[in-house]
Amino acid sequence: MPGGRGGADEGGMTNGGTGGGAARGWRVWLEPQRLRLVSGLVLFAFVLSHYLNHALGVVSVEAMEAAQAWRRGFWRFPPIEAVLVAAALVHIGLALWRTARRSTLRMPPKEAAQIALGLAIPILIAPHVVGTFGLHSAFGFDDSYRVELTLLWPGLVLLQSAALAVVWTHAMIGLSFWLGGRSWYRRAAPFLLALAVAVPVVAEWGWVEAARRIAITGDGLRTLTPEQAVWGDGAIATARIVFLAAAAVAFAVVAGRYAVRLSRRRIAVTYPGGRVVRVAPGPTLLEISRTNGIPHASVCGGRARCSTCRTRIVAGLAGLDPPGQEEQSVLDRIMADPAVRLACQVRPAADVAVEPLLPARAPRAGAALPADAYHWGVEKPVAILFVDMRGFTALSEKRLTYDVVFLLNRYLDAMARAVRAEGGFVDKFIGDAVMAIFGMDDGPQAGCRAALGAAARMAAALDALNAELSGNLPEPLRIGIGIHVGSAILGRIGAAGGGAAGITALGDTVNTASRLEAMTKECATTLVVSHAAVHAAGLVLAEPLARAAEVAVRGRQAHLKVYAIDDPRALRPLLDAARRRQPAA
Repeated sequence: MPGGRGGADEGGMTNGGTGGGAARGWRVWLEPQRLRLVSGLVLFAFVLSHYLNHALGVVSVEAMEAAQAWRRGFWRFPPIEAVLVAAALVHIGLALWRTARRSTLRMPPKEAAQIALGLAIPILIAPHVVGTFGLHSAFGFDDSYRVELTLLWPGLVLLQSAALAVVWTHAMIGLSFWLGGRSWYRRAAPFLLALAVAVPVVAEWGWVEAARRIAITGDGLRTLTPEQAVWGDGAIATARIVFLAAAAVAFAVVAGRYAVRLSRRRIAVTYPGGRVVRVAPGPTLLEISRTNGIPHASVCGGRARCSTCRTRIVAGLAGLDPPGQEEQSVLDRIMADPAVRLACQVRPAADVAVEPLLPARAPRAGAALPADAYHWGVEKPVAILFVDMRGFTALSEKRLTYDVVFLLNRYLDAMARAVRAEGGFVDKFIGDAVMAIFGMDDGPQAGCRAALGAAARMAAALDALNAELSGNLPEPLRIGIGIHVGSAILGRIGAAGGGAAGITALGDTVNTASRLEAMTKECATTLVVSHAAVHAAGLVLAEPLARAAEVAVRGRQAHLKVYAIDDPRALRPLLDAARRRQPAA
């Protein structure tokens, strides 16, 4: 969807048109990356059911056979079986195709391990697939557990165990690439790790225990006829040869592409600090960085499933191909500006100057890389809230210093509690003003809802504070609140020197939120919130609750649509209804 951000509201959110929507949806699902993901998930579902079936061997062979009957009834139902076979062929084919498209074999160890394990899988599982699916299809062979375990035990135990471990490890790496950027995945990581270890261990225990029981009792049957044995050996050898030949072609293409690049013209890729790398056109920016030893963050392994490799194109943006559908989808979700691209998807054909936005800084010799992602800065879409007390200077001039400190602390504590009650993070106190960040872990939708909820809490807390201090104030305290949403750089400013530092937000989104807070004076209202934040929260505002306006914001060329709200507490029913309709992601 090139240019998809052009018609977006503030924050980069768009609504798809009705015409051609279904066709575009199908095109998205037919893209190689999406097909590889879907086919991998189908295969993982099959593998998981198979391993859980193995695990029942701890109970009894009869339990394994009973579960096998149900499992076969599903996976050998002709339409499902066709989907499974297609998924296997598509997954292997796309894996080889993606390998052939590489411009370098330099990559992080995790990605290299996934590729190496993936190449080993067809070699290891060929005997098992031929001995079950192949013989059953060709000869109607009885591939029950008793028969298969008799054939496996004891001569093929090591091969079968290695295949079980390799398949599972490859799947776990793939799932971690897919889910690694999600906040819930990080929170659930210990539990998921325990499952990832327990499933293959219990599966191995189950099938080995069952095979030993069958061998001891002697109730297994060796039913392979000479014809079946010859056919099976030939099928295994053919499958391995075909796969190895395809893999060899894929790596030969990589080597050939590299050789061609060496003879082609060179382009200059300029990195921060003035470092210039000259390469032949063809590889992605991420591959260029890795080939030349330049640290570049990438969680999903270059699959356009995360935004950690995002890069600002400082110069040469016009010479790049527009974003594809998958890249555009990611850019829209993080509300990136047009100069930001995913390094794993950009293949420069002319000179460019780039600035990775999530730098994977290389540590000094003997030093460990900080584990905290915010140490070097992270760009995220967040909601920013500023709240400021009105008339504080005049109020403080007429009161004793200790009385001012007491009043200020009571006020700031009330505002900070409102922020934390909605899951926000207090960035800093600036005199009588508070800056807060929402949505760092939950995304912009939940962040905007939480920020608006905090504004409602602040209004209620201020009423309570005014009632408590009514006898000590010449007039009630008043506040102004500004809220905006967009990308911001979140980092621990000052942490590079080795000391502890809190997270702070920087960027245009922060400046805009601060200016909206200042605008509450001009509008004589309590809250000014951008349309982008209201839209992201899933709310629809109208008079008399909110007054809409197009305003000029210092530092921005285009006018900004905002809403002025006199009583933020009136937002609470709308927020509760929105959360019931669609829980925050």
